Amino acid sequence: MANSDEIRTGADGGGIYGAPQEAFGQNSRPGGNAGRPWDIDELLWDSKGNLNPQGRLATDRPHAIKLYGSKTLNWGSKMSTDFGAFFYAASGTPLTTVINTINGTQPFVNGRGDLGRTPFLNYANLVVGHEFKFGETKKLRVEFNANNLFNQKTARGKWTQVNRAIASAEPDLSEIDLAKGYDYNALIARTPDAAKGLALSPLFKQADLFNAGFQGRFLLKYIF
Repeated sequence: MANSDEIRTGADGGGIYGAPQEAFGQNSRPGGNAGRPWDIDELLWDSKGNLNPQGRLATDRPHAIKLYGSKTLNWGSKMSTDFGAFFYAASGTPLTTVINTINGTQPFVNGRGDLGRTPFLNYANLVVGHEFKFGETKKLRVEFNANNLFNQKTARGKWTQVNRAIASAEPDLSEIDLAKGYDYNALIARTPDAAKGLALSPLFKQADLFNAGFQGRFLLKYIF
């Protein structure tokens, strides 16, 4: 279980989420019962005064196709070769503008999905294996497995935070009537860092999470 509305890619040096019994952590917030949405009222409104902004969730891919198949070629009774392929293609996922507030929250200021979607995602995997048979039960198998065969490092996420996640660049919404809306750009412009030109994030709308590139594995197995 994970919360896809709270993503950390580490692009700003802020790190990612730690997860139990994992050495490297993960980008989405772990735990289906852990999250910020009910912590404070500023998360329940967008900047236009709309309560409970709704829309497509961050993992939504409305169109997807998966194709896979395999073929075994026998070379007499002592040898055989296996070929297998898998192809995946799907729509990009929704992107939503957020701001960092002084309370450490990230409201959906323009509702969900206002930044469009990530690029169309597709990749292909391939496996090729060859077996040599010895006697009744013994076999030697050599196999090559390729993930993302064409090394397509498609962007799977973009930085959606308008301002930097630091107190001197974060607006305070505590005195605002959220039901009447607010101008988040104007509020960010009043922060101490704005005068120095440091309030806005230079990463905004930049790709920050990519599909893993080509990965290949060789297998040598003796069966007896």
